[in-house]
Amino acid sequence: MRPSGTFVKTACGVLACGLALAGASQQHGHRAPAKSAASTTTAKPAVQPDSHADAIRENNIGIALMERQEFSDALPRFQRACILNPQSDVGCLNMGIALLSLRRYDDAANVLAKSAEHDPQNPRPWFDLALLARESGKLDDARQDFEKVASLDPDDADTQYFLGYLAAEAQDFDRAAVVFKRAVALDPFHASAEYGLAQAEQHIGDSDAAKAHLARFQHITASGFGKPMRFLYGEQGKYSRAQEMIAPPQTAPRAIPVHFVDVTSLSGLARSLSQATPDHARLSSTNSTPTLAGFLGSGACVFDYDGDGRPDIFLVNADGNGHAALYRNTGKGTFLDVTKAAKLDFSGERTGCAVGDYDNDGHPDLAVGSSAGVFLFHNQGDGTFVDVTESAGVRTGGLVLGLTFVDYDGDGDLDLYVTRFNDFPLKYPGQPFLFPLGVAPPGNVLWRNQGNRTFVDVTKELGAAGDAPTVGALAVDVNNNRAVDLVLTGWEKFPALLLNQREGPFRVASSWAISMPGPTAGAAALDFDQDGWIDLAFTHWAPPGISVWRNVGGKSFERVPLKGPGWMRGWGIAALDYDNDGWTDLVAVGDTFSGEGRIALFRNEGAAGFRDVTHETGLDRIVLRNPRSVMPLDFDGDGAMDLLITQNNLPPVLLKNVGGVKNGWLQIALNGDPDNRLGIGARVETFAGAQRQTVQVPAASGYLGQGPAEISVGLGPEDSADVVRVLWPGGDVQSQIQVGGGKRTVIVEGANP
Repeated sequence: MRPSGTFVKTACGVLACGLALAGASQQHGHRAPAKSAASTTTAKPAVQPDSHADAIRENNIGIALMERQEFSDALPRFQRACILNPQSDVGCLNMGIALLSLRRYDDAANVLAKSAEHDPQNPRPWFDLALLARESGKLDDARQDFEKVASLDPDDADTQYFLGYLAAEAQDFDRAAVVFKRAVALDPFHASAEYGLAQAEQHIGDSDAAKAHLARFQHITASGFGKPMRFLYGEQGKYSRAQEMIAPPQTAPRAIPVHFVDVTSLSGLARSLSQATPDHARLSSTNSTPTLAGFLGSGACVFDYDGDGRPDIFLVNADGNGHAALYRNTGKGTFLDVTKAAKLDFSGERTGCAVGDYDNDGHPDLAVGSSAGVFLFHNQGDGTFVDVTESAGVRTGGLVLGLTFVDYDGDGDLDLYVTRFNDFPLKYPGQPFLFPLGVAPPGNVLWRNQGNRTFVDVTKELGAAGDAPTVGALAVDVNNNRAVDLVLTGWEKFPALLLNQREGPFRVASSWAISMPGPTAGAAALDFDQDGWIDLAFTHWAPPGISVWRNVGGKSFERVPLKGPGWMRGWGIAALDYDNDGWTDLVAVGDTFSGEGRIALFRNEGAAGFRDVTHETGLDRIVLRNPRSVMPLDFDGDGAMDLLITQNNLPPVLLKNVGGVKNGWLQIALNGDPDNRLGIGARVETFAGAQRQTVQVPAASGYLGQGPAEISVGLGPEDSADVVRVLWPGGDVQSQIQVGGGKRTVIVEGANP
């Protein structure tokens, strides 16, 4: 019998709704076509103006429910998405996947077959039809459908694995070995393909190869690079999972009034400058000539050192004389100097800093760079820090500029990467300078965390030194393969991109479509176009000072039009949503040719691009001298992103955001358990209506510093997020549904939502 639906829906929709609500019906096989729309439906009602956003909302919640294995609850969500958006088959297709997960095979077959008929170039319905056929024992049908998927996407390793699996089931081990090898070539960490290959080779009499591939399988699973596939939802490949419904290109809503106010004098951050050295450069203690190290300045780190949920501020140089300072956030809009109490009362020519809980004790630790190497301070959990540089083994010399904690090997322990630059006399620091020719770069250093509070230098074996003097390192997954890559800024034509192969050395990639304006200094990661790929923005030691680059499918970067400020030099840069409209904006600081310090704020207006809103937000009236780093933080907890700016040899500037809370907002703090407690490197996806925001929890970014680990998300007119999905560095996916806005939410790894 054919299903007799009683609900009005065109094409797949009427069938899907009938199946979802009327129950299962008899079927003769998934290749039997469903009734045509003309024979089963009437015309679909006109779509309401907000139906597209509502359809995306329902679909996103359905996907989250599927990830939580709540298939029965996901099914009606997909049904509503199917009804609300007749232009898209995604909701209907996802109903078929939910029905398959519920083992309602006949219903699933009918819906998936209709989706395949509706869009035969989409691999997903064919893949799920193949899974259905395999589970139903129809192995020939499964093979035909997987071959269809392979013709549409020859680079999908999971499809090749299943073709090998089916060949092995048919006792065709020669064919199985060939296809399993193809799967392994596409994904060297496909554990099940390695195991299948070992079994196939054993059957065809190649015992040596079988032993080698079995050993490879054991290595992959033991090291955590991969795990055997289980025939469960979410674990059978990307095409087995429910599909997202993509919103058409959007423009940002009309800008709301926002302006920034200088509250530095009221905040308690300013310190005495009676002994400050000249603005443009600090003087070396052994040489009266200004050096590059003094000119490059210092940064700051914003982190919750005492665990009270409020962002505190560490300044590498708080008074112009190299004295560090730690300021505790009182929760009343002010900061209290706790430097001595925290035992961080040191001085010297220091540069950048980074924060990470390297021993996973729940207390964030602090690394500081200097002209003489690295200093590592362990957070004791009682409000104090202890210098553990020697015992931890992170000894190095040279001018260390950037530092970043990164779990490059995915073992749950944060490793430490530092970038180094050559120091040299700088006679005229107020003018453009050239790097001395013939001087070899000092090379960067990567220390692997050994899990026992010590580090070992693995730079050489991983090819991580770089080939030019380096300013900073941005740890970000540029190709969505769940491995953290490194983007290096510094004195070369292009930023260096070191792709993490998850095993063996990093691979140097050339991903820039056209030349850069000049040497890069600061870097920020953001998904400005909401396509799920992390884009990049840079500051340059050359006009116009700023550039923005779109990530093209993880394979290359193309420059985005931006009317830059025309600075002589750019320094710090950061991503933020200053007006909480749901679109990530950019802020940067730099120097003009006349030597003035400037701030530039660019509003992301979606499909319309970036627009300079510096004047309308009052940032053009902020007086800066030698600005260096800039970072967003919500220091007063009102949900609007404020700005902290460091200045070379001068106190920082703290700017309060007034007006940004008129839109909805949400702050997310991650608690990794038991590893990587700050969740550094985790990918956080937030869905609200038609908006999709992707943020990777940052380590150090911008210029010589690090912002808070908490993720701040603008919700625009929404008062909550439909879904917050966390892809933890260890590989687990955790989704929370309908997360209320206007507050800080802590997501604990593995905890029930």
